[in-house]
Amino acid sequence: MFWEQIESQFKVAAAHQFLLHFNVHDLQHDEAYGYLPAIDYLMEQLNVLGCRLVLGYNATQGITWPNAGKWIETQKILGLIPKDQGPPAETDDRKRINSQLALHKLHEDPFLKSEPLPTKELANKLHDLLKQERVRIGLIINNLEQIAPNDPMFDTGATDNLQFFFHQLQNWASDLEIRRKKHIILLLTQNTYDIHPHFLVNQEIPIVEVPFPDFEERLEFIEHLSTIPQEISEQDSPDQKVEVRLNLGNDREKQTLARDMAGLNLFGIHDLVRHAASLKQKVEGRILANYRYQSVKTFSHGIIEVSEPLTEPKQHWSNHVTRVIQDVVDGLNEQDLRRVPRGLLLLGPTGNGNIFAARMLAGQTNMAFVRLRYASQISEVSISINDNGASYDRNLNSAINFIRGLAPVVVFMDEIEQASPHTSMKTANLERPFPAILTNAISDTSLHGKVIWVGTSSRPDLIPPIFRRPEIFSHKLVLLPPIRESRAGILQFFCRFHTQEKIDFQEITRDEKLRGVSVNDLNLIARRSHNLAKRKNRSTFTEEDLREVVADFMPDYSPEMRMFMTLLALQEANSRAMLPDRLPPPYREFVNENRIDKTKINVRLMELGKELGLSA
Repeated sequence: MFWEQIESQFKVAAAHQFLLHFNVHDLQHDEAYGYLPAIDYLMEQLNVLGCRLVLGYNATQGITWPNAGKWIETQKILGLIPKDQGPPAETDDRKRINSQLALHKLHEDPFLKSEPLPTKELANKLHDLLKQERVRIGLIINNLEQIAPNDPMFDTGATDNLQFFFHQLQNWASDLEIRRKKHIILLLTQNTYDIHPHFLVNQEIPIVEVPFPDFEERLEFIEHLSTIPQEISEQDSPDQKVEVRLNLGNDREKQTLARDMAGLNLFGIHDLVRHAASLKQKVEGRILANYRYQSVKTFSHGIIEVSEPLTEPKQHWSNHVTRVIQDVVDGLNEQDLRRVPRGLLLLGPTGNGNIFAARMLAGQTNMAFVRLRYASQISEVSISINDNGASYDRNLNSAINFIRGLAPVVVFMDEIEQASPHTSMKTANLERPFPAILTNAISDTSLHGKVIWVGTSSRPDLIPPIFRRPEIFSHKLVLLPPIRESRAGILQFFCRFHTQEKIDFQEITRDEKLRGVSVNDLNLIARRSHNLAKRKNRSTFTEEDLREVVADFMPDYSPEMRMFMTLLALQEANSRAMLPDRLPPPYREFVNENRIDKTKINVRLMELGKELGLSA
């Protein structure tokens, strides 16, 4: 629990000023008052720590005061407490917040007349308050980025008032007199990237992450909501409200729901269950998947996409993939992290089951699955991105925090050679900066066993240098186009719902045009055959339709380019067990039993590089 971290350091006088970040606007559970908005929760915890004057400040509202009546009404509106419930009675252990003030109305003068802007006058008033010894102070500075933004021009272009307030905040952190008097100061921001970096390197200010709720917290909140009558506006009559009791299932169904809601904060869970109730639907299936997908995408500004793991996948067409995944599963189950890689690198020509393998890994390891997208893949970000990629880095910082909170999780990074903010397939651009935030996260040993990074690359000669570190991607799994014997079964699998005719898939896949095609190519052929049948006013296609599509099919890459990408993958391999058991005929000469002839591969790569106008 994040508050226990603050409390423990404060009680031993290790720190009195803390920087809280990430999920700072969610609901938090207080033992006496139930679920409260984060600011009200923090004020209550300061009260419990012995602060007899608790107040807040932000540059928009100015000084704010605890208001029990206000947050109780908010709880009732949100359906977090029954309508007839009042505040709990004051006890010796829990005094009513700010109720013990009697000395010269310390909380009223002089702050009620202060302007909200961070001025020298206000900073001095707060400083004088922290210097007095009549009462212990709890101060919350919300939206720190408004006062101390991460702006290169701040140090030289900020007003004198803002500069003074900024330096005052830093000085309080090292003021031992404030610490001796047991005052406590909380600084709040959602994204640490938005605040001045001085706060991130100040050893006197511990950085505390307020995480997304874990499974137990989600389950407890679901249980709570199911006991409180909710006032719901029905979808077909938005002006009329009815009181309902949410049906969130039995104990097992609630546990499943809590697992499936990973990636949502409590406000998100609250909105989802009430929305489902207004539609008279259960919180499951598509309504849950769509809400979770959109919520995470919005929260991360499109950098993260949530997909469902494959919990019951069909047998993968490459046996070596299932063996590697099973070894990771066994390592996690036995808590033997030596068998669990921090990252897997999936190599080979595109379209051969990379994302399927990653989702299967997530499903078999009981992990969540997210896809991390790059600046070049996010149109809404890349439109406004500046020269140094700051817009993307800002959102990436929040996304990485989200990934930490979502753990255990598999993070899928497709085509990692495109991970730099301004990437290019030209080798001349290899020195483009790789996002340091992502570098630090991938290198973070504390995430070992909690986050598995899965990257893919068809051009490992172009990947950023960080991925060359042996501890990052210790497993290099090669996924190649299926051999002829496998192509027939894969094509039949993709055609299974669209044809009723008995088709000789073995004969069709012997066609020279299908030599070396990818799994995605076979799926595309099946879809095109279905479309062809539809144009002929038929619901299913025939063998003749399938042959017509095969005759018309043109692969994305030439045979030489496919060989170039495949040999690059074989060159990267550091284990024969990471290669398919049987290789397509053109590549068998490069692998002899358990030996990969990399010298021979290098020679052929140089030849192909000249033919294709590329450098291997």
